[in-house]
Parts: sequence; C-alpha cells; structure tokens
Amino acid sequence: MILLITPFLFFQVVFSKNSVVSRHVYARLIPLDNLRASETPTSINQSESMPDCTTVCARDEACVAVMHHGDQCSIYRSSLSPSSVSLPGARSLIKKGALPHPDPCLVSQGYTSVLSPRLCYKLYTTILTWTDSQARCQSEGGRLIILNTDEKHAYILTQVSPDLAPHIGLKADGGSKTWTDGSTYVPGIIGPFTSSCGYIHALSTRGYYCYWGRPFLCEIPV
Repeated sequence: MILLITPFLFFQVVFSKNSVVSRHVYARLIPLDNLRASETPTSINQSESMPDCTTVCARDEACVAVMHHGDQCSIYRSSLSPSSVSLPGARSLIKKGALPHPDPCLVSQGYTSVLSPRLCYKLYTTILTWTDSQARCQSEGGRLIILNTDEKHAYILTQVSPDLAPHIGLKADGGSKTWTDGSTYVPGIIGPFTSSCGYIHALSTRGYYCYWGRPFLCEIPV
C-alpha cells in the first residue's frame, strides 16, 4: 500500500480574541517557509501571531494570502510564489476558496493569480524583442499584458520594479496608441514614445524600438 502524504496542506479556523470573526480554511504554503514572496503585499500590519494575521485576512474580502514574520502580517490579493530572498521564520498561508476553482491562471507555471483586480500575469526577466515577447506569451495561451484600466495599471506598478522596463501589449502609430485587443485607454503618466512598442518604466508608459530587447509581462485573460 502506498501512503500519500501532502505536507503542504495546513488547515486553520480563524477566531478573534473575543468572538468568531469568520470561518475560513487556510492552506500552508510550505515552499515559502523562511522565504520572502515574489509578490509585493498590498498592506503590512502589526500582528503578534499567525492567528491574528489570518483574522485580519478574514475581515478583508480581497485578501487571498498572508505572510507572518516577526510581528508583521503581510496581506496579499494574490496567490504567492517563493523568491530567492531568505526570510528566516516567515510562514505563509493562502485562503481556501478565495480564488476561483478551478483557476484558469497557470500558477503552477509561474503565473500570479490576482483576485482584485482580477488578473493573471507573469513577469519574464528573459530579454526578448517586443514581437518575440508577444509570441512567448501567446504560446502559453496569453498575450503581452494590457493595462487599459486604472485598477490593473495601478496594481502592476506596485508589483514591478520601476527600473525594470518590461514590454507591455501597447503599440503606437503616429499619435495613436492602441492595445493589442483594440482598446485605446492608457492610464497614468505617458512618457516619451521614441518608437512604436510600449513598455513601462519609472511609473510611466513609454515607447521604443520594437527590436530592442527587454523583460516582458504576460497575462492570461481570466
């Protein structure tokens, strides 16, 4: 007989100090033990313990996951993936049922599934041209990311280093700027468009030569 062991599951019912706040089940993300998450938290709160941390998450409908380290509780709107940065003592949990099931976002392939705004994205640090970047995204059933809403634009700016300058799914023709889905709204600050292929840099949306190699952001529409 083969015994199956699933050590990555950890179940917890959330209580406040005085009364039941909300009953949620959390799965422990063992691959993130003692590591920082790749994603950036939406908020950081003071918290004495993991139960206190999950209580904060239970009160927030947009909360998907938490990381507790020391006396800090980091709240995330998304699934979490481990980074290579050591954070001794860190423990992470994900709220069961917060994201759709089954989730069309390919989390197992390095994508991050975001609850609010609803989004599935992956940052590639591989350097490719704009055209090759789009082809790579399409090979995974996606596209270069389209940031045509204020919510998506603002969220991605919190997750990507201002100096990274990844390709996005925007092209310019003369004075007209169009996303690859045909939409035209470009939120935030518009920087210089030296040429036609879009990228984000230093909190602004810009354009440069399509043959220039950059990192890139893919998304799978969800």
